Amino acid sequence: MRENRDSWLFATTLASAAAVLVSIAAAETLLAMACLGWVIVRPGRIIWPSYLVPLVVFMATTVLSLVMSPQPEIGMGSVRKFVLFAMGLLAANFVKTQNRARISYGVLLAVSAAASILAVVQFIVAYFKFLSTHNLADDPTVLTRITGFMGHWMTFSGEQLLVWCAATPAVLLLGRRWLVPVGLIGVALVVSFTRSVWLGATAGFLAVAMRLPRKVLVGVALPVAVVAGATSGLIYHRVSMSFQQQKFAPDSGRLALFFGGVRMIQDHPLFVVGPERIHTEFPHYYRGRDLSQTHFYYGHLENNIIQIAAERGLLCLSAFFWFIFELYASLLDMLKSARDDTRWIVLSAVAALTGFIVAGFFSYNFGDSEILLLLLFIVSVPYGIAATMPVEDRCPTNLIPTTS
Repeated sequence: MRENRDSWLFATTLASAAAVLVSIAAAETLLAMACLGWVIVRPGRIIWPSYLVPLVVFMATTVLSLVMSPQPEIGMGSVRKFVLFAMGLLAANFVKTQNRARISYGVLLAVSAAASILAVVQFIVAYFKFLSTHNLADDPTVLTRITGFMGHWMTFSGEQLLVWCAATPAVLLLGRRWLVPVGLIGVALVVSFTRSVWLGATAGFLAVAMRLPRKVLVGVALPVAVVAGATSGLIYHRVSMSFQQQKFAPDSGRLALFFGGVRMIQDHPLFVVGPERIHTEFPHYYRGRDLSQTHFYYGHLENNIIQIAAERGLLCLSAFFWFIFELYASLLDMLKSARDDTRWIVLSAVAALTGFIVAGFFSYNFGDSEILLLLLFIVSVPYGIAATMPVEDRCPTNLIPTTS
């Protein structure tokens, strides 16, 4: 009976992680169901990932910054988002076997590949429309980028980045036939024309490349290289648009956001402007001529570090760094003791985390609920796998098992 309940909770947790690629509302509903089921069933021992302590400190300092905010009522969304962190605990406790990890990655790949097919069709339709209108608003490399099932291209491409990076090591045990969906996701990454994602995907791939067989690397990278070569003219067009500041200003806008955020931090280093108040405060720190004539969005600062520091203060940023460093340290620790048949699970987490971090230097992906939920699932799976290893192979510094 307990095993059946445990399987049901695993299925609900995986369904939530997969649903985030299609609908955040469905994903959050399934997440709530999994949490409620866990409370009711109480299946036994609980695995606490070691990153939980810095994550709790991050939440505490976020609440502190909200209390100190001039407008705490508009920043409550930052606190409500804490429920998403439950995904880490669920993944660590219910994806505890290699078979479950294999099923999880197979499901994520299948759903992500379906989203990629839809996105490629979106690109083709949008490109032919652009050829007839030559209007910047119809340009699928700039303002009408592919979104898949999502509402915005940054969310879609950020999700595809995580799955593609994690899938690169996963192909080792999933089998070569899974190179097809991985290739489809890689194609979608190229035609997403999102430069931060390109950089993140490159970093995630390189982070694990030295530990993977050459055949796997070639199989994963070849579709991306072929499509990138075939669309090189469009890639050049996308990059050249960055210099046409009167029509489209992503680079000058990012510089303005960066320096505006730095000024906010200098003025208020501890608690700064308060959660969700960047849009309100940024005009006071902008040094350009006329903000109403700019072509960039300033609701957030397009950088995880600057955003968290400017919005929630340096104390909260320190907790965020602690969270990331603890994740890397524990994953690398697990990698040293992992068996050959489970090493790919840890490598998948390292690749996805690296891609997320690098992309986060150029976008505020930590604030995107869909991306955060998927990231927590991927990086938490190794904790559950490590907990079921034989005692002599287990790394006790990564896990704190207790009895509920």
